Amino acid sequence: MTAVPDVLTTARSLFDVIDREAATGDDGRTMPAPVVSALVDSGLFELMVPSSMGGLEADAVTTLEVFEELSRADGSTGWSFLANATTTAFAAAYTGDAAVKEMFGGARPVMHAGMLGPRGVATPADGGFVVRGRYSFGSGCAHAQWIGAGTVVPGDPPELRVAFLPRDRVTFLDNWDVLGLSGTGSFDYEVPEQFVDAAFTFPIVTAVAQRGGPVYRLGVLGLTSIGHCGFALGVGRRALEEVARLAGTKVRMGATTPIGEQQMFQYDFAYQDAALRSARAYSLEVFGAAQATVDGGDPPTMEQLLRIRQATTYATRIAAEATRVAYTWAATDAIRPTPLQRCFRDIHTATQHIFVDNSTFTNATPVLLPGYL
Repeated sequence: MTAVPDVLTTARSLFDVIDREAATGDDGRTMPAPVVSALVDSGLFELMVPSSMGGLEADAVTTLEVFEELSRADGSTGWSFLANATTTAFAAAYTGDAAVKEMFGGARPVMHAGMLGPRGVATPADGGFVVRGRYSFGSGCAHAQWIGAGTVVPGDPPELRVAFLPRDRVTFLDNWDVLGLSGTGSFDYEVPEQFVDAAFTFPIVTAVAQRGGPVYRLGVLGLTSIGHCGFALGVGRRALEEVARLAGTKVRMGATTPIGEQQMFQYDFAYQDAALRSARAYSLEVFGAAQATVDGGDPPTMEQLLRIRQATTYATRIAAEATRVAYTWAATDAIRPTPLQRCFRDIHTATQHIFVDNSTFTNATPVLLPGYL
């Protein structure tokens, strides 16, 4: 595991370049080249790659805090990065040795991206699968060398399996035109029917780490949660920072004092500050507990996995509300192309992701209820 201060210091050191290039990312619809270069030079694209492969193999809490810092600088950059880092972790930890040798054996860093939800079909064939499908939301794919494709393997029961392909075997569609997260390069893409060796695939639900340490025992859903949670906390924090900067000078029409001197703003700001800090504390608690469990040699419990999903969705809801309140108090300043406008668009776009659907709460309740009886 890497030391927390070193990685976080590195992430924080990139704030200026990420913040400066954020508008360029929106206009270009993907992570700007200077930001990609800065992340490559920093070594952070190796954040979740096993140390046995020369990666940083950061633990869950460290990874969450890095995602939080990068998303605070710019939501689109943080989202693209978490997609790359998480998908690369899956490829590094869960695929076969031959695939890892080919994918990671050349120039580093290697970036993966793609939609891992089961939007395609993988038909078993000798030594692998014949894969095809059309996918949406390939965040971070513009600078990725390998693209993941989630599939359904027909059977009784059917199996959910991810396949990785070189980007030149994937057809990208130039169609990313959205409200928020507009700089993530989340283009649709098509995987024409083709054979993929079994070594380049892994089962989503029952993924077992072939290499790397305890953190990979959190599985696909656990590792994915780290990214969504860190993203939300970072964007929510930036929104509060931006309205705080306005508080001493912003006088709304009809008022005689800046918003920072108005009792209602003071109430709202303190409330949202407490809510966001509480969501962050709970998130660090549940991810830290799960990390401690896997560090001890055990798999995470069902309650821990459900609490991870619960905390991630909760953090997203709290961050969205904090951002809405900041946006409202900023008034017309927030409708212009500013960081606060991007925060508003990005976090509300993120709330539509299936990963933070309300079902994460309803699924958790049957397991959580007995703890109160």
